[in-house]
Amino acid sequence: MISKPEYIYIAFDLFPSQKGAATHINHCLKALQNTYKTGLLICLGNEDMPTFQYDKERRLYVYRWKEKIVNFLERTQAFQKKVKALLLSDLCTDIKLVHFRDIWGGLPVLNTINKQTQKTVFEINAFASIELPNRYPNISQSVIAKIKTIEQFCVTNCTAIITPSKVTKQYILNTYKTKASLNVIPNGVTIYKTKKISQNSRPYILYFGAMQKWQGIKTLFKALKELEDLNVRLMICASVSEKRTAPQRTLAETIGVADKIDWFYELNKETLAVKITNALYTVAPLALCNRNLIQGCNPLKIIESIAYGIPVIASNIPVVKELIEDNETGFLVASDRPEALGRKMRALIEQPEQLQNVGEKGKKHILENYLWEHQEQNMKTLYLNL
Repeated sequence: MISKPEYIYIAFDLFPSQKGAATHINHCLKALQNTYKTGLLICLGNEDMPTFQYDKERRLYVYRWKEKIVNFLERTQAFQKKVKALLLSDLCTDIKLVHFRDIWGGLPVLNTINKQTQKTVFEINAFASIELPNRYPNISQSVIAKIKTIEQFCVTNCTAIITPSKVTKQYILNTYKTKASLNVIPNGVTIYKTKKISQNSRPYILYFGAMQKWQGIKTLFKALKELEDLNVRLMICASVSEKRTAPQRTLAETIGVADKIDWFYELNKETLAVKITNALYTVAPLALCNRNLIQGCNPLKIIESIAYGIPVIASNIPVVKELIEDNETGFLVASDRPEALGRKMRALIEQPEQLQNVGEKGKKHILENYLWEHQEQNMKTLYLNL
């Protein structure tokens, strides 16, 4: 007989998927699975995924919420109602810990559970009050103020907080009042076996991951103009579907670099690893904005690239400097400066020995500090201490 879940993990995210969020969810679940007997995952799903299932291998009940509601805030409210209903169901009478990834899961949890006997972990990768204005520029300040109130409630009332960046931790300390234990556990990497392709193949620079404005895609395309005379391609491996990259492909045409770019979409980790391994280097030109500077982040693309010995050219901002030492484990350039990025891209194409040396140092640093098994053990230690 299958036992009832002892923990719940809640994410207002699609799972599984090729996005970085799904990678992090997967490893949090592994840490929880190594701590408790049985769990429940509440997440988003699409039409191809079962709404409810029991994953024997993971010892995990999975509920996927699939309602199609266009308005984002109405969608989150409907999700919260379902979370509360599940918490009050017969399935969830033995819960010891609830780990939630966002306020949309956190609010119904903290309003429903017994805080004396059930512990809560708030995993803070981003704040909706900062993220949503990037997605919805016309969102009102009154709505943002309400969201900040929910964020304060979740930060104040949870037992512990996990965040992947020192910058994010500092933002929490500066902005919100809390007695919760505050733990920095960075993202990690899993190394897949790869092989080098023929040296006769056309060399390429790689960008991979999501395509939001704050990723600095426009800066990258403008920088690519500096390489027009070189026989080098830009490969983009987007973590989203081709349809969702339409604005970026139009932007490339407008800037005049579309003929220099090769696009790939939603690659699995093994295929992406091959693309990384065979790149000259990768780029992470994060923009100067509140999302990157004040809130903070922990770019998975940087960790994953360096883990294969492939250096990264990234923006010279605090969240990146947590991961990269300039000219030692990677290369830093000023944010939002296409000419500076382009010059650095050109210079490194002509310096293969430096690329190799920095790649080797970076790989050693990542393998010693950022493997997922290290981070999973840190999470397990946190769960046991609770």
